[in-house]
Parts: sequence; C-alpha cells; structure tokens
Amino acid sequence: MGMHHPRSAAAPWLGSVAILFLAAFLLYPLAVILDRGGWGVGIAAVVSDPFLRGRALFSTGQALLSTLITVALSLPAALLFARFDFPGKRLWRSAFTVPFVLPTIVAGSGFLALVGPRGLFGLDLRDTLLVILLAHLFYNFALVVRILGSHLEAVAPRLSEAAALLGAEPRRILLRVTLPLAAPALLAAAALVFILTFTSFGVILILAPAPHLATLEVEIYRQTAQLLNLDSAAALALFQLAVVGLVGWLYTVVQARLAVPLTARPARLPRPSGGAGWWLAAALAVALVLVLSPLLALTVQAFRPPGTGGPSLVGFRALFEGQRTIGFAGPWLGLINSLRFATLSAGLALFVGFAFAYAVVRARWRWLDSLSLLPLGTSAVTLGFGYLLAFPALATSFWGIPVAHALIGFPFVARSVLPALRALPPNLIHAARTLGSNPIALLRRVELPLLTPSLVTAASFAFAVSLGEFGASLVLTRPEFATLPVAIFDRLSRPGATSYAAGLTLALVLMVLTGIVLMMLERFGRSEI
Repeated sequence: MGMHHPRSAAAPWLGSVAILFLAAFLLYPLAVILDRGGWGVGIAAVVSDPFLRGRALFSTGQALLSTLITVALSLPAALLFARFDFPGKRLWRSAFTVPFVLPTIVAGSGFLALVGPRGLFGLDLRDTLLVILLAHLFYNFALVVRILGSHLEAVAPRLSEAAALLGAEPRRILLRVTLPLAAPALLAAAALVFILTFTSFGVILILAPAPHLATLEVEIYRQTAQLLNLDSAAALALFQLAVVGLVGWLYTVVQARLAVPLTARPARLPRPSGGAGWWLAAALAVALVLVLSPLLALTVQAFRPPGTGGPSLVGFRALFEGQRTIGFAGPWLGLINSLRFATLSAGLALFVGFAFAYAVVRARWRWLDSLSLLPLGTSAVTLGFGYLLAFPALATSFWGIPVAHALIGFPFVARSVLPALRALPPNLIHAARTLGSNPIALLRRVELPLLTPSLVTAASFAFAVSLGEFGASLVLTRPEFATLPVAIFDRLSRPGATSYAAGLTLALVLMVLTGIVLMMLERFGRSEI
C-alpha cells in the first residue's frame, strides 16, 4: 500500500497478450451470442414469450428470495465475527468457506443424500423451491460472513468503542454505528449473491429438475443441448447477460466504497462474555450444521447406500460395472480427464492471470483490474454456448474444455497474485536494475521466485475451479472428454439404486480432491478474493 512500483518494459506485452486472450475467448463468443439473439430483439423475445418470460421471472424471483434469506441469516454470524475474538476463529472462518469452493455438483449430491427421494431424513424435498433456497444458503453463507465480517472488523471496532465511551447502549450502537457502517459491504455481498443465484445451474439441475423450476441457465442448456433451439437460447442468454451486467455494475460501484482509509491497526477485539457468548455459540452451531450436514450425508450414503441395510461398496462396484454413456465412460477416464483438464487449465489460467496482474502493477494499467473480473459475471453455460456458436471446431476438440476452464479460473489467479505483486519492495527492483538486469531477467530471477507462494495459491484456485466446473463442461462434453462433475450428473440422473450409489461415490471422490486443494490454499499466501 502506498508503494510506487517502477514500470517494466515486459508488462505492456504481457498485458496485451492477456487482453487478446480475453477478447478472443470471452468477448467474441459473447458478441456472437448477442448477434444471434438479435440484440434488442432477443430481450423482446423473452418478454413476449410466456414460457421464456416465466423462466426469467422465476430466475429473478428465486435469486431475490435466496439473497434475502442468505443475507438475513448470515448477518448475525458476520456481526459476531467482526465484534469478538475467540479461540479457533480462523479455523471456523475456513470451515465456513468450504461450501463456497465446493463444486456445485458435490453440494447438490449432498443435499440429495440428505433430503432427496432416498435421503437420510426420509423427507423428499426434491423439485421444491425450499431445497433450492437451502442449497443457495449453504453455498453463499460464507461469502456474506467473509465480506461483511472482514469489512466491519477493519472499520467498526474503534467507532463502537468511542460510542460506548459516550454512553451509548449496545442496541443503539448496533443500529446507529455498526449497521450504517455495514451497509456498503452488505449491498456488495447481496449483489454478488444475487448474481451467483440468478445464474444457478448445477444445484437446480440436480435438486430441482422439474421444468417449472428451471432457471435461465438451465433453460439455456435445455434449449441448446436437448432442443437444438439456438435462437431461443441466444435470446435467454442475452437477457441473462443484461441482468448480470447491470447487477455486476452495481456490485463494482458499491465495492469501491469499501476502501475505508485506516490510519492505525484495527482495534484488539474483546472475548465474548455473558449473553454474547451464548449468541456466538448458537450462531456457530447453526452454521456448522448447515455446512456439515449435506457433506456428512453424502459420505454416509456413499458407504451405506439406501436399501443395503449396512456398510457396502456397491457404489464403488457400480462405477466399474455400470453402463457406459455419453457422460460416463468409466470412473478412471472421468478422473483422468478432470485431472488433465484441471492441470492444463490451471497452467493457462496462471499465465493469463499473472499477465493481467503484472500489467496492472508494473505497467500501471489499473483499468485492467476491473476488466479481469468480466468472466466472473458470465455464466459458464452461456460461455459454453458461445463456444459452440463461435468456435465449433474448438468446442468439440480436446482443448475446448481447458480453454473454457482457464477463462473461468484466471480472475481467481489475478486476485491471488495482485497483493503479492504490490507487496514486492520497489527498492529491490531498483537494485536489480542497477546491477544490469533486463526486464526479462528481473522477472525470471527476482520477481517470480519471490512470488512462488502466491503463484501456488493462484494455481490451486484455478485447479479447484476446473475440477468442479460443471456448466461449460456439460455443454461441451463428448464421451471421451467427460469430467467427474459430468459423470456424477449422468449417474444421478439415471433410474436405479446402483446408479444413485455410483453418483454419490463419484461425488465423494470429487469432494476429497477438492479438500486436498483446499489444504494447499490454507497453507500458502493470501488473495484479494
């Protein structure tokens, strides 16, 4: 913060390469969709067609409801995290983050094992709005707690202490100090949750496949892959892009208000006592149940499938004996494909994301920082659909999926590398230049070695994103390229107890792989995510 980094002759070249990648593999496919949808005609088609209008209204309504519920139930935990210090606070915060980084297909499988037709509770909530809201709460609870809690922890304690010294009661401090300070972070978190739930795909496809519960994302997939109605899909994609773009703009505007200047370190937080301790314990208990129950149900049913009466490996056997289909060519091929695509896409995302971050810091192209966030506002299904229209040869080749995954993952890389780049001492760079290092040698011998921990974090993020990516993979999949998320969906969507058991078993494997990546993320560096 406050350090003036010297310019690098290599930075503009790297920035230009990154911009070309974004233009070729995001902006051009989106332009093709917009052209196919007829620009304004596409939105008019959604508004005038009763069925398409119904999908748009349902997507918007469930996203608004999911956002309200998530924010309301996350707010107490966020306030408690911001106000108090307690043993294991960092561990609790990490535990709450687990759902947010889990693949949607794993979360959907967990809820299916918990409250599905064969669920542990004996309560079938499949094809209900309630299970959609529960799954969205599971996914986005941690997002609100982290954004709001971190913001308040940085700006609220000293002002709250000052208000208390002036005689204000705790309730008055909450209403007059804490909540007004929380408003910008709360609006930013709400906008982000709305975008994520508005474009919900995997959760809906697994837990609520009934046509009347289809979101725009699901309907785009159906119109593309099942009905081959590309014009309707383009119209829906155009409408979705317009809504996401509007809310995304609101998010960036509100996020700018979160940069509160601090002249001192945040105040030391007190330990909870009395009633506050009970409130904190209750909030942690509720959050723990919300986070762990679907994952525990998934683990239990993977080793004890319904109808077996006890521990059984029937799900594992079904993986090797089950019928081969377009989405499932065997467990080993799905695992190998996922690992290959994740490795390739992580490498590509690492290069592109680093190029973006390096140009932002060392070429001072600060406008590029916002441009790198564009893929986060584009749905994976829409991206896959765009590839089918713009690059049919690439979309059906081996490289279609890794390129799509890299585009989705590189914003996480950029956000992971940026703080480390900004923290490099400028005097070290000046010293290397004085000793005769050219820009390439300086980058290779000085900067990259110092950035290694952040680069590992960035690569882990990109690897995890690719492992769990479902929307684009499903649109672009072929039998020989099916990934674990696609294979899980294939098994769970087929009738029969053995297919169900096989799907849960694959979901458990993917959950373990994601957990390993999470351990790497906890070990290294920090990011701006």
